[in-house]
Amino acid sequence: MPTTAARILVVDDDPHILGMLEGYLKEEGYEPVTANSAQAAAAIVRRDHPDLVILDMRLSDGTGLDLLKSQLLPELGPYRVIMLSGFVSQKDAEEAVQAGAFDYITKPVTLPKLGITIRNCLRLQELTHEVATLSGDGVKPFALSAIVGMSPAILEMIEHIKRVSSYDVPVLILGESGTGKELVARVLHGLSTRRHAPFLPLDCGAIPQDLVESELFGHEAGAFTGATQARSGRIERADGGTLLLDEVGNLPLAVQAKFLRVLQFKEFDRLGGRHTVQADVRILAATNANLDEMVEQGTFRRDLYFRLNTVTIRVPPLRERTEDIPLLAHVFLMEANRTYKTRVQGIATDALRLLEQHRWPGNVRELENSIRAAVILADRIIRPPHLPAAVRGRAQAGEPSSDSGERLTGRGRRPIGDLSLAEIGRYAAEEAQRAAVMQVLEDTGWNKAETARRLRIDYKALYLKLQRWGLRAPKL
Repeated sequence: MPTTAARILVVDDDPHILGMLEGYLKEEGYEPVTANSAQAAAAIVRRDHPDLVILDMRLSDGTGLDLLKSQLLPELGPYRVIMLSGFVSQKDAEEAVQAGAFDYITKPVTLPKLGITIRNCLRLQELTHEVATLSGDGVKPFALSAIVGMSPAILEMIEHIKRVSSYDVPVLILGESGTGKELVARVLHGLSTRRHAPFLPLDCGAIPQDLVESELFGHEAGAFTGATQARSGRIERADGGTLLLDEVGNLPLAVQAKFLRVLQFKEFDRLGGRHTVQADVRILAATNANLDEMVEQGTFRRDLYFRLNTVTIRVPPLRERTEDIPLLAHVFLMEANRTYKTRVQGIATDALRLLEQHRWPGNVRELENSIRAAVILADRIIRPPHLPAAVRGRAQAGEPSSDSGERLTGRGRRPIGDLSLAEIGRYAAEEAQRAAVMQVLEDTGWNKAETARRLRIDYKALYLKLQRWGLRAPKL
C-alpha cells in the first residue's frame, strides 16, 4: 500500500495529543482518524480496518494493552500498532511487543521519530505480504522493493538506481563489505531490458587467481593440465544478461587486460581457443576497495577503471542509515522464522535500542546474522541477552567471571528471572561454544581447517558458526 494513502487511527484520551497528531499526520499525507476511548477505537477498527493504529497505554475506559490483545491483534494482525506511553515501563514495553505491537514510544512524542516509526511500520506490512507470497523455494523478486529502507540515504540510492537501470552501460557499485552491493546489482538487472536473461555473479576474491581466467572466459579441451573437455565461462553463460564482477579489485592484472577487450569490443577468446566469441552481456562491478589508489599504485588498470566507472552507485553503510535498523531487524526476524520454522514474535524495545546504537562494522550482513542467532536463542521475544556480545557492548555484556552464575548473567545484563530455563540453556551453550571456538582459533593462528579438526566438527559447520557470530580473522 502507498504510505501517502494510509489510514491511521490515533487513540488517546488527551485532546491535545489527538489534535497534535491529527494535524501532523495530515501534513504528512496520511488519512488520520481519532478516538478518545478504547470503546470508540474498537468500533472504528471493526468498521474501517485502518492500516495503522497509534495507541496510548492508558485510556479512560481501559488500557491500551488490553485493547491491543482483545481487539486490535485479532482484527488487524501483528505489526500494525505503535504504542505510546507517558511512563517508562520495560515490562509494559515487552508485553506490548510480545502481543504484536511494532514499537513502544515514550511521551513526549518526538514527531520526526514518530514519522520514521510510522513509515517503517507501513513498509513492514508490505514486506510481510511479500515474504508470505514468496515462491516455495524462498526466492525473492529482485525489484526495487527488495531494497529495505526508508532513510534519506537509501531513498537517494534508489532514485539513482531508477535513473541508471534502463541504460545498458557498465555500473561500478561502491560500498563497504556487507552493505548489499550484490543486491543492488540484482535489482539493476531486474529493472533492465535484460531481466529475462541470466544474472551471473563472480566473486573475484573467492577464486584462486590462476583459475579466474578460465572461470571468466572458459577453456577448450587441452588448454591446460586437467582440462579434459571444453567448458564455457561466466561471460558466455551470461549471454544476453548481466555479469557481476564482485570485488573486482582482486582481478589479476593479466585478466584485467583481457577483460578490457570484452568492454571495448564485446568479444573474447577462450583459453586455448582459436575462434573469437561474441559477448552480449552487461557488465556490473562491485568493490569495497579504493580503486583510485589501486590505479595510482599500478595494481589496477587505469583504462579498465575508466571503462567500468561509466556510472557509479554508492551503497551507504548501515551506520549512515540507522533509522532503517528497526525495519531491517523485523524483516530479518520474519525471514529467520520462515527459515528455522520458529515463532519468535518480536524484538524487545531495549534490544531494539541496542541494535540502533551499535556501529555495525559488518553492516547489513552483520545485522542479519545477529538477528538469525538471536532467533535461535529466543523463545517468544528477542531480548538483549540473545544478541551477540559485540552488539550488547561492554555495559550489557559484562566482564567474564570465574563464578558460573555471574558469568551467565553478567554485570549489567538482564536478570536470569527474565529468561526461561530453555532460553538460559541455549544462551549458555552458544556462549560456551563461541568461547571455545575463539580459543582454538587463537591457538591455531586462525587456521580454520585445523580448528575444525581439533573441535571435531565439519569445516562448513565451523564456517557457518563464524558467519553467525560475525567473527573474522584480525587484520595484521
